[in-house]
Amino acid sequence: MPAPPPAWTGFYVGLNAGYAWGRSDPTLTGDPFAAPLDLGPALSAPPGLAPRGFIGGAQAGYNWQSGQAVFGAEVDFSGLDAKADASLSPFFSFKGTHPFAWSSRYDWLFTARLRGGFLVAPNWLLYATGGLAVTHVKDSVVCTSSATPPLGECGSATLGSSVTWSESKTLAGGTIGGGIETMFAPNWTARVEFLYARFKDTTPPATSTSGTFFSTAPIQPLFSFNHNLNVVRFAINYKFNP
Repeated sequence: MPAPPPAWTGFYVGLNAGYAWGRSDPTLTGDPFAAPLDLGPALSAPPGLAPRGFIGGAQAGYNWQSGQAVFGAEVDFSGLDAKADASLSPFFSFKGTHPFAWSSRYDWLFTARLRGGFLVAPNWLLYATGGLAVTHVKDSVVCTSSATPPLGECGSATLGSSVTWSESKTLAGGTIGGGIETMFAPNWTARVEFLYARFKDTTPPATSTSGTFFSTAPIQPLFSFNHNLNVVRFAINYKFNP
């Protein structure tokens, strides 16, 4: 009678859920003195943004076991509700109006990764993983001048004017991480893993204005957002027999 195949070899599918947090810190990259805004004399450093929230989805993959080593590949797609908002006045640190409002949101996460690990016991696997990560983000900055004198915080604009920079974009990057997985019953595994993903920066263009500006010059991008995510999640898988 032939020997049974290694216990970890085979295709699997499963579900996952967890928590995601990261950074989407904006930085001033454009010329704040440029017309029509001329924000240079007033604009303070942008605040940090730390989106965080729930993540959950499904995964599928294949493992190949050779002795105590286990190698494989996996893809997963998860819904993501990680967001952050901040507001800041360029004139006052602790009082007055807050004409600048920043926001950043992650909507979903896809990864395609290789996995490799070592069985510390027949039913316990320690592994590292890495590969491609893709996400969708929406970043925005809104500057709104006071509707009443004496302040007009959006630079060279009439009172009550506003300008919005925004961008909704799918970003590709890389991810690395690791975890521990147990085969708690025939054909069933459960695991806890951590992933870190880094994505490209975005530089939102000006997308809308209201009110009157004292120059007809186009409004240039002023801010760039960086993007990275940390994910801790629990997953359960059903493994098909090879």
